[in-house]
Amino acid sequence: MSEISSTEKKWALAATIIGSGMAFINGSVVNVALPAIQSSLDATVADMQWVVSIYTFILGTLILTGGSAGDYYGRKRVFGLGVFVFLLSTVWCGLAPDVIQLIIARGGQAIGGAMMIPGSLAIITDLYEKEQRGKAIGTWSGFTALATATGPLMGGILVDQFSWRFIFLISVPMAIAALAILYFRVPESKVKANEGQPDWKGALLATLGLGLICYGLIEASEFGIYNPVVLITGGLGIIIFCAFIWLEKNIENPMVRLGMFRSMSFSGANLVTLFFYFSLAGVFFLLPFNLIQVQGYSATAAGAAFIPFPLLVGGLSRWSGGMIVRFGARPMLMAGPIITSLGFLLLGLYGTGSNYWFCFFPGISLMGLGVAVSFAPMNTTVMSSVDKSDAGSASGVNKAVARLSGMLSVALLGALAITLFGNELSVTMQQNDVPQTIQQQLMQEKANLATASVPDHVPSEMKNTLQNTIKQSFLISFQTVMFISAGLVLMGAVCAGLMVSYKPESADLIRQNRAV
Repeated sequence: MSEISSTEKKWALAATIIGSGMAFINGSVVNVALPAIQSSLDATVADMQWVVSIYTFILGTLILTGGSAGDYYGRKRVFGLGVFVFLLSTVWCGLAPDVIQLIIARGGQAIGGAMMIPGSLAIITDLYEKEQRGKAIGTWSGFTALATATGPLMGGILVDQFSWRFIFLISVPMAIAALAILYFRVPESKVKANEGQPDWKGALLATLGLGLICYGLIEASEFGIYNPVVLITGGLGIIIFCAFIWLEKNIENPMVRLGMFRSMSFSGANLVTLFFYFSLAGVFFLLPFNLIQVQGYSATAAGAAFIPFPLLVGGLSRWSGGMIVRFGARPMLMAGPIITSLGFLLLGLYGTGSNYWFCFFPGISLMGLGVAVSFAPMNTTVMSSVDKSDAGSASGVNKAVARLSGMLSVALLGALAITLFGNELSVTMQQNDVPQTIQQQLMQEKANLATASVPDHVPSEMKNTLQNTIKQSFLISFQTVMFISAGLVLMGAVCAGLMVSYKPESADLIRQNRAV
């Protein structure tokens, strides 16, 4: 590949931000439109669950294969194909006449996203030298974080002022712009110089294994981790994925070169990813329950409560990516999780009161600061610790780790929160001599957490006492999950300290600032 100009690098960065931004927006924007979609298409609640879940399911299933495909067929080519598939699917979503077609079209969006998200970082890795890469990935991280965060707000405005269909159609000009930039301004990147056919068997095993694991985790979040369907599909998925690892180890031309994991920095950064996304997913799952069900925030106010998080991540990620050149990745990947854990601890200690500025703002702000310090160095370390020919596979591995850990967190920490809530509720009711029949009725409601409803026939004084008991029981489970999340994210800091040693060899800051 010939020398790439600074202008071409900037255009490539713009294209990857636009393309990935579409995928992230469409992962978050749909939730606010579900009531309008359900009413418009005369759909059921189960249909709405699949409108959301199909995107998560297919994206998690194919993201590893999508990343690897770019290494073989060209990152620009695969990324562009992903944008095109996403464009067609988005138009289909916006025009879907019934919920079945909408669900299928959402699956098409996920296929496009699985090619775009890992491909975007692979393109950046290939075009930017190591001393420039951190700031470029930081810019990508910042803009995609803002896109994800603004999705629900933008979706709410479009639904209220126009139609739910516009939450999809708004991505059409973005996709066209990304394709135009790719075609006219971005050069093709390197592909693997391998002989023979791509690893189709590995791709099939990885897709089946990840697909079954993702499906099991989606079902676990609704029916519990001990549901037979969850255990069977999850167990079978793990077995198939182990077969995939065995295959990759024993064939000449693997889809994912397992030698990448010999790099301590690569393995360490993926462990940081595992602990970070697991912890964040659990916190983001439970915190809205606290704000809305216990503190009495409206949905809009609860959404606004998170604003410090994306503002800090979006505003500081480029800066933190540039700091890798000065300090290396290790101190950044230790400091970020420590700061984030302090945010979780504050939410656990003070997130039982209703005052936003005292009880929630400090914790959410520290979470945002910790993520801003960590995410660009984490992505840069993953992408820079392997050979450029494996950049797509490395990105796919990292994004698969992030997706699966988040889904696993919702299943496990969600189940833990329900168990703790039920235990505390049961003990308190027994201490207060609540009649056995009422205890049984409330315990059947424990999966609803703080929205567990007290039977109407209960006397008003006891009803008020039980409602307070429900809230206090939830807050105890909430605190426990916050403290566990703080401990887990600190384990990420330990992994970074012991394993990550990546630092760009060149510290030419002047050239870096001019190039990015």
